[in-house]
Amino acid sequence: MKKMIFPLLLSGAALLVSFQDKTVPFYIGTQDKGANSSITLCELNLSTGQITVVDTFNNSVGPGYVAVSPDKKFLYAAGGNNKIDAYTIGRDKKLTYLNSQSSEGANPCHVAVHPSGKMVLAANYTGGSFTAYPAAADGKLGAPIYKEQYSGSGPNEKRQEKAHAHFATASPDGKFVYVTDLGSDKVMNYVVDAKNSKLVPNPAQPFFTGKPGAGPRHLIIHSSGKSLFLLNELEATVTSCSIDKKGIITEIKTYPTVPAEFTGTNTSAAIHLHPNGKFVYVSNRGHNSISAFAIKSNGELEMVDQQTKSIATPRDFNIDPSGKLMIVANQSADNLVVYHVDPATGKFTFKHESIAVKLPICVAFL
Repeated sequence: MKKMIFPLLLSGAALLVSFQDKTVPFYIGTQDKGANSSITLCELNLSTGQITVVDTFNNSVGPGYVAVSPDKKFLYAAGGNNKIDAYTIGRDKKLTYLNSQSSEGANPCHVAVHPSGKMVLAANYTGGSFTAYPAAADGKLGAPIYKEQYSGSGPNEKRQEKAHAHFATASPDGKFVYVTDLGSDKVMNYVVDAKNSKLVPNPAQPFFTGKPGAGPRHLIIHSSGKSLFLLNELEATVTSCSIDKKGIITEIKTYPTVPAEFTGTNTSAAIHLHPNGKFVYVSNRGHNSISAFAIKSNGELEMVDQQTKSIATPRDFNIDPSGKLMIVANQSADNLVVYHVDPATGKFTFKHESIAVKLPICVAFL
């Protein structure tokens, strides 16, 4: 009997050690366009919150925003040289360059992968355009299958003098694609035929129009596909919306992301959903904070926490897949900061400042 129990105890202890030492890989994109600008591969220890740099890859020029394919085999980067770059992800999580395609517009600031893995989406900020590419089985990008140049402007003469596409993403079921245009206060709406790599404006709602001057920047769609949360950069607000079966966006309510008494200049930057789907987090540059909102059953939001410690121009942040740790990328401090997240309440607490990374502006977990 003892002989049977002993190996079981050893097995349990081994499992415990394995769990405690578990690390999660992630990639950092940078705004640095210098000769050594790199995508940085890191590991996050889920037990200690320590971050370790594993390797760097400098095949891209200023690889600001990066996105991992659903099957975790490929990574795509929006380059500062107006290219979208493709990489394969090895078993050791290291990147091997595959190929590039022109972004078909100036200053691509965001890239995303369709849930099918067969399409890559890119938003060109300065060019004010949107481009979609086919992704082959080997991860390589083909020539664009869809391009659209946006037009229009908004009341903010300095930031909305023309179209500024800022973000592109697909609905969880892959049926729709949404692209934010900060310049015209619109969210463009497309219907997707992923099987045939086709994309057309949604006849039910070609675009959603937000508040004039709000400046829609990024958005996040709930895994249910029924809720969308739109982050407005210029107004520093987040708008909760519903999505129906036709992909139509309908506004529910808008909330400020910084305290009413704050009088300085602030622009909101990134928005992410907690892995458990119960909370939405947004970052603020100027106020230098991360705000947490609980998602109510009716789709409305309620702010539950806001933290500022060691946060400096948080261009991006992200929460690890376990939902326990948050990494904040400080663009102006050139470093990463780790917070502990309570998955039950959505509240988060400062853990420590971590590694130095030059101009980090994107955090993408594998």
